[in-house]
Amino acid sequence: MTRPDLPAGVVVLEGTDLNGEWGRFRVFEALHHGMAICNPMSSDDLDRLVDALDPIDRERALDLACGHGELLLRMAERAAIDGVGVDLSPWVIVRAATKAAQRSLVGAVTWWVGEARGAATEPQWDIVTCLGASWIWHGFDGTARALLARGRSGARIAVGDLRLRKAVDAASVAETYGRVLTVGEQADALASLGLLDIAELPIEESGWDDYQERIEASAVAWCKLHPGEEAERFLAEQRAWKRDHDRDRELLQWTVWTARVP
Repeated sequence: MTRPDLPAGVVVLEGTDLNGEWGRFRVFEALHHGMAICNPMSSDDLDRLVDALDPIDRERALDLACGHGELLLRMAERAAIDGVGVDLSPWVIVRAATKAAQRSLVGAVTWWVGEARGAATEPQWDIVTCLGASWIWHGFDGTARALLARGRSGARIAVGDLRLRKAVDAASVAETYGRVLTVGEQADALASLGLLDIAELPIEESGWDDYQERIEASAVAWCKLHPGEEAERFLAEQRAWKRDHDRDRELLQWTVWTARVP
């Protein structure tokens, strides 16, 4: 498959191995190209998150590991924000920029290819989000600290991550996932940073199953468009993801928190 060109205006962060990232994220592209939201949130869930973040004109919003950019695009449809979406996959940045050109935005959004860690803490932002990429900062705690470091006083943040279901023993998942927090531990981690107005956003219980179905549909469609040995490997990868999901669905739950920087 021929790689697309990066659209005009896309920023490549210093130190990014662009050629290497095209190859590294090819499997992610195969398994996610057919979806708008690259995590277990539904469209209604995402709208509720935009409501909670409440973007207003002239605010600056930063989405770290932005995927196809749907969260920023919905904020930019609502208010004249100045948004930046950062992701290490050039595939998703191409799709986000393409979608932005097709949407009726009242705000402006710029797309950066590179490590989310490379998004500087200055100048600070009014809205800072990271949904489903806590591995970048080695867990929920580190992700919350990274968002806090980039938010000005009064900024709203949102972090999405897995957590243990109630009554699940942490030791039962430690070998596979390492340290996974309970809902109470996640709330305590946010409170320990001095964040205010901490709230868990209700997420539809069916979201994780729906996400796996979207992954399967994307993988199957990719195989039809690009048949061959590589496509078969990507289908095998999708099946492995599904097996992991089936194993862990009774242990883990997707959650999204919002909070305000003091």
